[in-house]
Amino acid sequence: MKKIGNRLFVAACLLLCLIPFAGMTIAPTHTTTENRRLVSFPEIKKEGKWNREWLGEAGAYFEDHFAFRPYFVTADSEIMGKVFGVSNMDTVIDGKNGWLYYAATREDYLGEDTLSERDAYNVLHNLSLLQRYVEGSGAKFLFTAAPNKNSLYGEYMPYYAGRKVSDRKNIELLEPGFEKEGVLYADLFAVFEDQTETLYLKRDSHWNQKGAVLAYNTMLDSLGKEHDNYETVPSIRTETEYGDLNRMLYPKSAVPEWNYRYEKEPSYQYVSDFKSVEDAWIQTSNEKCQGSLLMFRDSFGNTLLPLMADAYHDGYFSKSVPYPVEEYMTEYHPDTVIAEKAERNLSEFAKEPPIMTGPPAVLSGKQKEKQTDTTVQLKESEYDMSYLEISGMLDPGYVKQNTNVYISVQYADKEQTYEAFTVSAEDSDNGYLLYLPADAISEESVELCVITETQGEFTAVKRERCQVPVR
Repeated sequence: MKKIGNRLFVAACLLLCLIPFAGMTIAPTHTTTENRRLVSFPEIKKEGKWNREWLGEAGAYFEDHFAFRPYFVTADSEIMGKVFGVSNMDTVIDGKNGWLYYAATREDYLGEDTLSERDAYNVLHNLSLLQRYVEGSGAKFLFTAAPNKNSLYGEYMPYYAGRKVSDRKNIELLEPGFEKEGVLYADLFAVFEDQTETLYLKRDSHWNQKGAVLAYNTMLDSLGKEHDNYETVPSIRTETEYGDLNRMLYPKSAVPEWNYRYEKEPSYQYVSDFKSVEDAWIQTSNEKCQGSLLMFRDSFGNTLLPLMADAYHDGYFSKSVPYPVEEYMTEYHPDTVIAEKAERNLSEFAKEPPIMTGPPAVLSGKQKEKQTDTTVQLKESEYDMSYLEISGMLDPGYVKQNTNVYISVQYADKEQTYEAFTVSAEDSDNGYLLYLPADAISEESVELCVITETQGEFTAVKRERCQVPVR
């Protein structure tokens, strides 16, 4: 009798394990609430050869597509959260009192892996070049950073999130430099910290609608733009908000939380083919307002978009990274440009600077000539084939915290010097990058000279002749 019981138990376990696999024929999983794409079915052959990684890739495909996945994920999340008080997903942190946090903000919260002095300078310098380009095109520029939820409401972070290495955050490393570099900055951290009311959602990584209005007012006040501040607009509290983290962790048992809805009919229309505020490109028009806005945004901009669209005659909203700023400025001629970036992604300005022609420069003073280990390459841009990229790494011995980089381009009887972006990579913060229009050079090769500038002293650290990519 005991053997029969054991066999039935083993058979039941095997049957349970087979359900997700067998069920894929009738109920495979094709969508996810997680902020990523599902794995595609692997090819048996790649480039005419057998794919040796097929089994591993097939396993990853099964993990994403097995039948009834949302139900299994929900059941596991409920057990791990309610019994053990932890999250079963590496993308979500299960906090105290029902609060959820996006795991990608953990390093900022703990003060880990903060920007080096050079990284911080790269961010500030590249923002400064972006603002100079925008203002040179006759438009206003504003930068703002959306605070991580645990930067404002960290008291609900769980004990297992770890001890703080430092209370110093990347935004605090950058804030003193905004004024020094002349970058117009709307400080959302200060205005949110001044509020007694909680303005972020408990089970989402973003602010609630009242928080969005506060951010909107702060930005447009900074720009001196006339706008409705929503002080006289009635708001209704509704329990209808399903947070992004809530849906990721509990795809089949997520419960709604309280948010606000402002009782105001929008006066703008969508000009682009609109599907949702998650669209990478959205264009709006509002006959009742004046001015035009180009806004580079991320997911925090989803709730800002309707507010901004209701304040400008023309609205252009982009989620592209890096920012194709020159293309959009040339095509749409906005009178205002806003760059909004989540706190956790501030380093993107150092890693992926905007796509725009480097500003021409005239260098004064003598240049020293040094033989260094600086590298240089010339290639077609992987982001936009209408541009060439001149990039490389500076010899660390010739880089200080505030070193700038210039590139002299010489061919035939022509010579022009440009200021380059200063760039950080995974293994070094001493990089540089210059974008030039692909049709700016008509010769087969050019002589490039990389010049550093530190506190007014110029040094030519690399000269090299490079072939121009064939178009």
